[in-house]
Amino acid sequence: MIFLGLIFIGLLVGLLSTFFGVGGGILIVPTLYTFLEFLPPQVVIATSLTLIFFNSGRNTYNFIKAGVRPKYSYLAPIAISMLIGVLIGGKLTLIMDSKSIKLIFSIFVFLIALKTILNKKPAVEGTDWSPELNAKNILLGTLTGLIGGLISGMTGLGGGAILIPLFIFILHIPFRLLSVNSNVCMMVGTFTGMVTYLIQPTPTFVFNYRLLEMGQFGYVNFSIVLALFIGSTVSSKIGVNWTQKVNPKLANKLFCVLLLIISIKTFVSSQFY
Repeated sequence: MIFLGLIFIGLLVGLLSTFFGVGGGILIVPTLYTFLEFLPPQVVIATSLTLIFFNSGRNTYNFIKAGVRPKYSYLAPIAISMLIGVLIGGKLTLIMDSKSIKLIFSIFVFLIALKTILNKKPAVEGTDWSPELNAKNILLGTLTGLIGGLISGMTGLGGGAILIPLFIFILHIPFRLLSVNSNVCMMVGTFTGMVTYLIQPTPTFVFNYRLLEMGQFGYVNFSIVLALFIGSTVSSKIGVNWTQKVNPKLANKLFCVLLLIISIKTFVSSQFY
């Protein structure tokens, strides 16, 4: 039953991750905190980043297959700096207590929602985007990737929830190109996070399910990753199609509501850990 439940959660993750371009961590992390409370936060974060790596790779393939291509040359400094940020964030998380990790997660999610609500600047429409690779854009991209990677490594968000607002408000990437470009960056960053947590000694804690115990390697639980990936694979193509059809303003409002709910829920649970 636990495996089937995780597959169902994966269906929702796949649908919303491609639609919002957030990688799914924004849903995976609070869900695992709620339903698998015996898991240490570091295991939740590591497992989330691992799933997001596979999801991002699949999503990127689906976008390219649908004719939506990322700007690889422009994304290079963002992806490289994100890699560095994830390494630093992951190392910090390994020495932090569980309550602090959950509190940081809830605060960052709330700030993302607040920033998105208060900033009235809409996402650019269309798909005609040819940014110039100059010193200013490289610097902005590097800072964007570093911030996204640092928060990703510390919270398990994958970086998309951080990157999407920055892509809109700083880099001015059109709405219909947000998801494909953020997924490419997340693929690089989360691979680094996955390896960082995977090479750590397997933590000792009490499992409630034999199936989950069998899938634990380092801080990554591959049983959870597999179940969520199966579900998300089924629904991800629907999310890709929605991205091309749904009004950007409506998507932005839905994104804000989702962030606020998750932020409040995680903050409350952190106080009673």
